[in-house]
Amino acid sequence: MNNLIIIGAGPSGLTLAYILHTNNIPCTIFEADASPNSRSQVGTRDLHPKSGQAALKAAGLLEEFIIYSRADGAEDMIICDKDGKRYVEVIGERDQPEIDRLELRRMLIEGLPRGCIKWGSKVKSVEVGIVHLEDGKEKESGFDLIVGADGAWSKVRPLLTHIPLFYSGVSGLDIALGDADERHPEISKTVGRGSMFAFGEEERRVMLCQRLGDKSVRCYAFAHSPENCLKENKVDNDDDLELLRHQLLTEYKNWSPDLQRIITDFDTTKGDDITPRALYMLPVGIHWPTTPGLTLIGDAAHLMTPFAGQGVNMAMLDALELAQQIIEQPEHLAEAVQAYEEAMFPRAKVVMERTWQSLLSRFAPGGIAVFKEMVRERLEEMGNEGAMKKVKLLSEN
Repeated sequence: MNNLIIIGAGPSGLTLAYILHTNNIPCTIFEADASPNSRSQVGTRDLHPKSGQAALKAAGLLEEFIIYSRADGAEDMIICDKDGKRYVEVIGERDQPEIDRLELRRMLIEGLPRGCIKWGSKVKSVEVGIVHLEDGKEKESGFDLIVGADGAWSKVRPLLTHIPLFYSGVSGLDIALGDADERHPEISKTVGRGSMFAFGEEERRVMLCQRLGDKSVRCYAFAHSPENCLKENKVDNDDDLELLRHQLLTEYKNWSPDLQRIITDFDTTKGDDITPRALYMLPVGIHWPTTPGLTLIGDAAHLMTPFAGQGVNMAMLDALELAQQIIEQPEHLAEAVQAYEEAMFPRAKVVMERTWQSLLSRFAPGGIAVFKEMVRERLEEMGNEGAMKKVKLLSEN
């Protein structure tokens, strides 16, 4: 039996391990986190039928996913400008229910054999067949296949390509507001039951908000800006919350009070959380020659910004397709990896291009009109007449 190692216990790594174990192919995951709960898992996952849900079906988890997913307004969408004027309202009625990240992670972890995940195993470097761990641990060797599911700053990727990540031109804050209905009722009303997208257009700013299953609201306040702007403007330091609040109000001074409230009514002493984020990406269409013993899945393979909502679905589809190839030819891993990569590269290129164009349109004048058309095309493509009847493409006048 081949010796398989997966680096990273994110959605792609966990999904790959789960499908392999379901088909009696053992593997081990090295994960830097000390435990399943050592990091906050905030946000939702919109899993699509032909990718994320297909992977869960192969893992035997689709029924459990349906139990824990949300369709009660999770797919509702509001698109407005910085004054709060609405241009699109969607009442969701689709086959893409959302699940909170925490629930998805729990499902995948609990179904794996005890000891499959080596928690607290931070990878220092990788060679073909060898993994070097930090904290003085001895190197692990003898691996027939090392799968890099280790995200943006992958330790496996440099063995396959020297093309680096680059800054996308977008930075901002990730703000989590706990128990929004009780503690932030006005914000809860503004965001609605699902998602809200507010466009600054000429200011090249956006505000993206999500309602989560635990009644919290997550908001991303992003702007087209220099790479080090968060540090230079002291927006990366939450030690002085009043200074941070003042800085945000200065930057969003032309936005409606309802939208300003979303990014300034935080209280970290009551469980709210603020995380600065500079967004990086890989070049559209990145690829590399197949290297026996190594491959990548998820963000490690094709890191994108979140502006097309495809990241987790692509990651889980990677896991599904790689697992299928390994299951079909477990004694010929080089051929399995080659077949997986030959299918993954063109598939990823299409989604990466779509994501890049979505980023460009969101941070430019005319972004609302472009996004309205994207919503229309997406729903027509899905062929869901019920959803189409509940979409309001409101007048721009």
